[in-house]
Amino acid sequence: MKQKKAYLSTLKWGAILGVMLAVFELVKMYARRVDYAGAKVLDLALIIGFVLVLYAGIKEFKELYTERLSFAKAFLGCVLISLVGSAILFGYNMLHYAVIEPDGLQKKYEVALDNYHKVIEKDTITQVEMKTYLNRVDSLLKVEQESFSWPDTASSALKQDARKGVGMIYDFFLLKITDKKAVDTADNYKMGNFDTYARRTMVETLALYVEQNENQPSTFYVQQMVQSTCSKMGALNPVEVRFAQNKNRVPHYDMPGRYAAVAALMDLLYGMFFGLFIAMYHYTSKRPASEELAEEEVEEEA
Repeated sequence: MKQKKAYLSTLKWGAILGVMLAVFELVKMYARRVDYAGAKVLDLALIIGFVLVLYAGIKEFKELYTERLSFAKAFLGCVLISLVGSAILFGYNMLHYAVIEPDGLQKKYEVALDNYHKVIEKDTITQVEMKTYLNRVDSLLKVEQESFSWPDTASSALKQDARKGVGMIYDFFLLKITDKKAVDTADNYKMGNFDTYARRTMVETLALYVEQNENQPSTFYVQQMVQSTCSKMGALNPVEVRFAQNKNRVPHYDMPGRYAAVAALMDLLYGMFFGLFIAMYHYTSKRPASEELAEEEVEEEA
């Protein structure tokens, strides 16, 4: 009978765990609405709460279990608590995202996309990405030259000089961008900074060219072509390119049932993981409660 009570206690603590997980889902909803930046604090609090509930649940299970508590039995208790908690969470999530917050899954997806974008911004641009970017800048310059509206009075020599000037600017720009020897330029090659750095380098290169060739008739046209290209370089931003290529990898749930099932499964796995350590901790005191009580009675008689 006492053994049955021990297993029934796991249902109680599983219900407590499920309510706790549901409350955290509700807290996260309000955190999203107020744009709370401390999501990591909530995650840490959830982990601590998870561990405490499992610990208290197995402690009571051990007190009610009159036989020797094996590691397998303690771990089974953790699994049962986690299973009940996950089932309650599944039901709550179905209700939450179908009734309480119908647009919640879309908001979670938007937050996940924003977090992924921030992760990309901290990365350093790869050699492949830089080569692709520079090739596209070169293509932009060539398209600008081909589509440039020349005045009717422009001679072939003037056009040729302008093309040479644009080529010189790109060559110097290429040399500057690919030179990463200076320590103080390391941050410029972070994905979040590279686009600004590249456009600034192009403008600085153009300014240097104009200063050195201000008396050349072609300089005015070179300046127009390069400035027009600079205004279009933002579309080549490596951050946005990588984000567009990989954003489909960010999980997106459009059905409450699918999200609820995945969330419940993840919490069950977390419970099993934490349960390994909690079961091991309680396993170190293996004597059944009946033996401990008998020992206490002997000490009192003495």
